Amino acid sequence: MNSTLRSVIIFILMAIASCGPKNEGNDSGRGLSEREMTEDFEVFEKIYKRANAGLYKYRSASEIDSAFLSAKRKIGGTTSYRDFYNLIWDAIDFTGSCHNGLTYPDSLERLLNGQKIFFPVPLKRIEDKLYTSSDYQGMPAGSEVLSVNAVPADDFAASISKYTSTDGFNTTGKYAGIGSDWLPYFVYLAFGEQDEFRIKYMDKGTGGIGEKRVEPIAYSGFYKVYKKRVSKSFEERNKGRYSYAFLDKLNAGLLRVSSFGMGGPSKEGHKKYAVFLDSVFNSLKTRKVGKLIVDIRGNGGGNDPNDLLLYSYLTRRKFRENISAHTIFQKVPFPEYYAYDDKKELFEELKEEHSLVNGVRYHQNSSFNKFWEPKENAFRGEVVMLVDPLVASAGSLFASLVKSDASATVIGEETLGGYYGHTGHIPVVYELPNSKLRLKFSIVDIEQDVRKLADQNIGAGVVPDIRVVQTYEDFMNNEDTQLNFAMERLKEF
Repeated sequence: MNSTLRSVIIFILMAIASCGPKNEGNDSGRGLSEREMTEDFEVFEKIYKRANAGLYKYRSASEIDSAFLSAKRKIGGTTSYRDFYNLIWDAIDFTGSCHNGLTYPDSLERLLNGQKIFFPVPLKRIEDKLYTSSDYQGMPAGSEVLSVNAVPADDFAASISKYTSTDGFNTTGKYAGIGSDWLPYFVYLAFGEQDEFRIKYMDKGTGGIGEKRVEPIAYSGFYKVYKKRVSKSFEERNKGRYSYAFLDKLNAGLLRVSSFGMGGPSKEGHKKYAVFLDSVFNSLKTRKVGKLIVDIRGNGGGNDPNDLLLYSYLTRRKFRENISAHTIFQKVPFPEYYAYDDKKELFEELKEEHSLVNGVRYHQNSSFNKFWEPKENAFRGEVVMLVDPLVASAGSLFASLVKSDASATVIGEETLGGYYGHTGHIPVVYELPNSKLRLKFSIVDIEQDVRKLADQNIGAGVVPDIRVVQTYEDFMNNEDTQLNFAMERLKEF
C-alpha cells in the first residue's frame, strides 16, 4: 500500500485541457453547471460518509460536517473546473489519510506534455527554506527562493504542499513532495495558468538579491531540468528495493529496505526477500556483529507481510499487525458510482475477512491477523533506524513497531504515515457522475500494535528520537547527513 503522492495529480489533464485562470471567467467547469458541481459534491460527501471507515479518525463528526459544508457553499456560477477540484481536495485532505487521492482516469502524457503552462524550476525545501535544485537561465542551483510572483516563499510552499496526502496532521510529508517531479502540477493546481513566473531569489554564493522572469514550459521541458538537479545522485542512491552491506570499520551492518512492494506470500518476490533477510540475520549472528543500521527512508509501503517479516528479526516480543481493523460495509455502497467491476469479489473478500459485526462496524477476524513470534536469529545488538517524511503505509507501520519497542534509536524526520494507525489495506475508487473526477481512498481503519508514547501525539507520524535533517551544504554536495550522523552515533556503542 503505497503513499499516494502521485495519485492526486492525474485529474489535471482534464482541467488543463479545458481551462486555466487566464480564461476562468468564461469557464464554468468543463461545461459543468453549478447544479452539476453541487450534485457531484453531494455524491462525494455521501460516498465518504458511507464507505470511509477512517473519516473520523482525526476529526470529529461536527468538524467534518463543517468542513464539507464550507466547501460546498463555495460552489458558484463562476467556479472553474480547477476551483471545483480544489474544493473537493481541500475537504478530502482535511480528513487526513495518506491513501487519499482525487484523479482523472485518462492519460496524463497525452494531453499535457506539449502545453507550456508549467513552473520550470525544480525546488527543494530544506530547514524551512525553499531552494532551487537546478541551474536555470542564469539562476544558480541552491539559490534561496524569496518569492514567486510576489507570493512570499513560505506562503508559496504552503500552497503547493497540500497536494501531497498524509496521515493525520503531518506536514513533513507535504513539504517533502515539493522536491518531487510533480512540483509543476502542484503549482498549477494552486495558482493556475500564469503568463510568467517572477522568481525573487538570493544567490547563496554572493549573497546578492535578484529577480528572474521565466516563462512557463511544457512538462517534458521541466523533466529535463529535473533530471539535472544537484541532488539527483543522493535521491536515487538506492537501487532496488533492498540491500545489505557490512561496514567493516564500525563492525556494523547497513540494511536498506526502500519498499515493501515485493508481493504477498505466494509471490516470487516475497520468497526471494524472505531468503535475503534470513541470510542477512544469519550473517550478523555468525559474525557477531553488534550494531545495525536499518534504513527505510523513502519506503512508501508495499505488501503484507513484508513489513512484519522484517520486524520479526528485530523484536523480542510476540506481536501482530494490528489491535483493531474494521470497515463500515461489506456490500459496496453506491455501486452506480463504483469505478471497477470487482464489486462481487470485494463483497466476498470483506465477508470473509471482516466477518465480526458490531453495530455498523465489520471487524477483521483473527485468522487474518495472526500473532508472530520473534525469529530465532533475531538481532540482539544496537539498532539505529533511519526514517524520513516519505515513509508511509506499511513503511510507517513497520517504523511504528520498531519505535514502540524502544530498543532502537530512531533518527531522521517525522514520517508522513501515522504512528498509532492509518486507513489502509483495501483501496476503492469511485467516479463522480458529472465531472468524472475519481475518488480513491482505503476503507479499513487500522489501529497498530504499538504502545502509547509521550512524544507521539494522535495524528503524528513516527517521530524520531533524534531529529536530523539534511543541511544545505550537504544538499549541495550530495552528502547523506542522516546516515553520517547514524554512523557517528554507532561509534559510541
